Amino acid sequence: MPLSRRTLLTAMAATPVLAPVGAAHAAVPAAAPAAAAVAVAVAESLPPGSLPAGHRFDLKAEPVDLYGKELLLDQTKVHQQVAFDPVTGLAYAVQLISHNRQLTNETARVSGEDRNRLGDLCVNQLAPDGTVLAVMYLRRFGHGGGLGVEHVDGTPWLWLETDADPVPSDGNPDTDEFAYGKHIGRVAFTPDAVVDAGSGLVEVFDPVPGATHITPSLDVDHGRIAVRHVSSGVAEYRVYDLAAFKRCDFTPQRSFPAKYRTQSWCLYGNLVYQNEGSAYSATNPSPGNSWWNVYDVTTGEVVERTFNTTALHLAHRETEAITVRRTPAGPQLVFGFATQEKRHMALYGITSTTDGTGDHVPWTPLEWDKTLCTASGSYLPQYRQTGNRVDLHLRVTRVDPKAPWTSGDTILTLPSHLHPSRTQGMVGQTTGSGSITGPLTVRWEVTSDGALRVFDERQIVGWIGLDAGYFTS
Repeated sequence: MPLSRRTLLTAMAATPVLAPVGAAHAAVPAAAPAAAAVAVAVAESLPPGSLPAGHRFDLKAEPVDLYGKELLLDQTKVHQQVAFDPVTGLAYAVQLISHNRQLTNETARVSGEDRNRLGDLCVNQLAPDGTVLAVMYLRRFGHGGGLGVEHVDGTPWLWLETDADPVPSDGNPDTDEFAYGKHIGRVAFTPDAVVDAGSGLVEVFDPVPGATHITPSLDVDHGRIAVRHVSSGVAEYRVYDLAAFKRCDFTPQRSFPAKYRTQSWCLYGNLVYQNEGSAYSATNPSPGNSWWNVYDVTTGEVVERTFNTTALHLAHRETEAITVRRTPAGPQLVFGFATQEKRHMALYGITSTTDGTGDHVPWTPLEWDKTLCTASGSYLPQYRQTGNRVDLHLRVTRVDPKAPWTSGDTILTLPSHLHPSRTQGMVGQTTGSGSITGPLTVRWEVTSDGALRVFDERQIVGWIGLDAGYFTS
């Protein structure tokens, strides 16, 4: 897929491969001078500015494929989160360590199940062509669901969860759980280093004492950091001033409950972008169940909930990373999927934005039963979704305009991602030109299989419609 000039990586596409995928880590130091040159070249093209805090990315825009291919990281596990150095533009991806890997200071191989329940992570540093430049290992840190990169005096500093409590094994690798961090850690990225939680190399922050499943997101453009945590079984977001947070002043500027199942999330300006979804399966076939949820930090409300139709062709498509990076064309929302048997990474980007005001959720056309009815012009069946609310708009006439409507006629079937969990009713309109008596309204129902049906026993002849009907998905 051709890459847009909006992607920073395009400008560096001609960079030679610095460390072939799968190469031994011993080769990484030799590539360091070239990596530094790449970093300088990229940094010169990065703008210092940012979007106003209220602007948001247009999730209906066509994404670009950042690398034009699916990337194999150092480990064969799913990548959990991605972040970009705001100065050099280099990407960092975090994943759990693979099955039966043995690190330099370990006396034996460690199973993948043990890595999961201990919280042992690998952070990959990527060249602009997607090649792994270097890796760093972080043991007993957590699951890797949050990652931020801060650049200070030439050093990239990683922000992520740390101090995971190991999960006891039940002896069954199929049911062993994952370890999650309970504090926020800040550590300098050092190629080939093996760092344990509790090391003096890790600066530790405890913004929510007693919290579990805590993850950070860094918004250096607006000088903020946010954390998502679980306390007493309730998930919450908190937003802090970054400088104050680094002084251990944990007074949040904003806090609000987290909704929906979360794969990853990020803060940018006054918005939190959260994605959810699981891999394709027999019970979750294409187009899958990948969603974007957008929160307004100032109110805590979900201002947009949009189905993600990017890269439906992937054989394995599991929603994972989401972050914001700088590019020559301005900030870009980056999101990804875990793909293929060995869990490659595919990343996509959206640069288009809206100003966050007015009606920016477009109407999407719907297919209807053309053997039963006709529609035209501004009355074609359409929907739009904001949060859990699905608005419908349509006006249809029988193919035989003299034939009456039959109560229970199915006008159309909604896409699978809009199906409600139960039958819901709406009130619509009908023509006043016929001989019907009573109110000029009809009842509509949406059932759990997505069928939109009309119900009226009056043998209506003429058009029926929905101008302001909505249900909750």
